[in-house]
Amino acid sequence: MAKKKEKIINARKINKMRCIVGLVICSIVIALTFVAILLNVDDFFSEGGSESGLGTLRMYTTLSNIVAAVAASLCIPFQIDGLRKNKYKLPHWIVTVMYIGVTGVAITFLFAISIISVAQGFVQSMFLKSNLFLHTINPIFFIILFTLAISDAEIKFKESYLAFIPLVIYCILYFIMVFVVHEWRDHYRTNTYVPWPLSLVLVLVVAFAATHGLRLLHNLTHKYVEQSIKRYYKKSPDYEFENVTDAVSHLAEIESRYYYKDDNIYIPVDIIKLLSERYKTSAVPIDILFDVYLEKYIENIKKQKKHL
Repeated sequence: MAKKKEKIINARKINKMRCIVGLVICSIVIALTFVAILLNVDDFFSEGGSESGLGTLRMYTTLSNIVAAVAASLCIPFQIDGLRKNKYKLPHWIVTVMYIGVTGVAITFLFAISIISVAQGFVQSMFLKSNLFLHTINPIFFIILFTLAISDAEIKFKESYLAFIPLVIYCILYFIMVFVVHEWRDHYRTNTYVPWPLSLVLVLVVAFAATHGLRLLHNLTHKYVEQSIKRYYKKSPDYEFENVTDAVSHLAEIESRYYYKDDNIYIPVDIIKLLSERYKTSAVPIDILFDVYLEKYIENIKKQKKHL
């Protein structure tokens, strides 16, 4: 029986697609968050409810969507730069901020589709006015974004506790404003059906499940992308040469096409190490390969400048 041919995915294409998808969804959710806030302001002038207008900022739904939208806005400059320079990798801290943001909207979605829907009705909770964006569309888009496109760094277990910080701060503030100073009404009805301590436990259990569920899905995609990248550079026919120096020179030629004036020259150390492993039968010291890459890169830049 013939051995099944291994499928090699082009790492550049998959990363470029993730970058484009991320840029599109980030732009959409930022716009939708802005529209939802405008709808809440409009509700203030037409209905004057205590949770409309600026009063909407006392709602965890609004705050979590704003935090997520801010996280998405931080991604956009890196995504645009990634498309310009053909380097599609977000810094770890950006991924962590997005993790904090997406956890908040995921918690919002879970409570909106369950408890809030029971109290207010499914249609009103999920589809009417700003709820359509803040309870439904934004959380779904953010979850897709974080688990499939913003998977540039692995989220460690210890980092998952960072996602709890905004929720804990809000719970403390809510308790003070509702039960201590009585400035807010208990709009989440935490003390209506069950005692508020039990409501708090329920919130934390749901938050724990959402936090680690998102982390698991995100890390699975991250692992798949990392493995695809390694497989591409170690086995793809795109880098099938007689020796490793030719392969590194080819890499430098490709990368130099995306050089712009005043850009820093970046040596892709990880990729060169992968190519070195691929050609271990004709091994060349890694520092020599760095020199080969840099020499070819500068040579190609000079050629490009002559054609300008």
